[in-house]
Amino acid sequence: MNSFGTFIKENRIKKQISLRAFSKRIGISPVYASSIENGTRTAPSYDILKKMCNVLLLNKNEQEKLFDLAAKSKHVPSIACDLTEYVNSHELIYELLRTAKRYNACDDDWQYFIDSLSKKYQ
Repeated sequence: MNSFGTFIKENRIKKQISLRAFSKRIGISPVYASSIENGTRTAPSYDILKKMCNVLLLNKNEQEKLFDLAAKSKHVPSIACDLTEYVNSHELIYELLRTAKRYNACDDDWQYFIDSLSKKYQ
């Protein structure tokens, strides 16, 4: 799996955007952008991440991957910032997670849940 910085760099290069142009368009210094791409800095704020998504023209799946990699780049355990607002706005998610933890839900349990939701909304 890519690191956050590698993901950003690969997508920036694929879109043929220079580091300087990219950093200017998202509102950070080229040195900071380079540090992110090289993995010496963790992911920036949510606002900057959203600008990165827009500048790189990322589709929904790519945006979700960017947010997941950004969370994993942090020095402390984090949840992807695009999920935080959703989780905080739905009280039942806490109950779902506590129940899953209590019963030590396995990957098969979670996959069943995902498959059920996907089937319902397709």
